[in-house]
Amino acid sequence: MHRLHKSVEQVERVLKMRSEGLGVRASGRVETISPATVILWEKRLASKVQDWSPPAPMNSDITIEGDEVYTKVEKNHPSHKVLAGR
Repeated sequence: MHRLHKSVEQVERVLKMRSEGLGVRASGRVETISPATVILWEKRLASKVQDWSPPAPMNSDITIEGDEVYTKVEKNHPSHKVLAGR
């Protein structure tokens, strides 16, 4: 990412905040930059993803791990539901 007016360390901190779930405005407030700048950095980084993530090898298995993902496999059973107000 070229033409940055901020340090690489600051850009890295902001993008890490965003990847950890902090909002655009909150990330900007913490680092005293505008939310528009945060969005611009994200767009620039997204355009470089092909340089960072090589293509998967042909004819091979790939394992994808989710972080904090909830999967509903079956219907919720009545014994597992939390009763409201108790």
